[in-house]
Amino acid sequence: MTGSARSRTGRGRDSEPEIPTPPGAQALLLAALAIGILMLSLQLWLLTVSLDLFLAGEGGGVWSIAFVSGLIFSGGLAALRLLSRVPRSRE
Repeated sequence: MTGSARSRTGRGRDSEPEIPTPPGAQALLLAALAIGILMLSLQLWLLTVSLDLFLAGEGGGVWSIAFVSGLIFSGGLAALRLLSRVPRSRE
């Protein structure tokens, strides 16, 4: 394949060069993923508790659990927004 336009990575010659990730970005992404999985597990547990309370006839506690679940969801959205930001380069 002497005249091939593809390199060993499978990309064409005129593809954009890869921009190196800033130091610590992969660790930050992994930590955010772990926290996200933990928050999702907590929300599933809260759903189970609130359903148990509702079926037991104690509907008053369901609203406080729903509020806490909403706060967790808002925290997840805030973390997603922070992670999607493009870091500024220091010059």
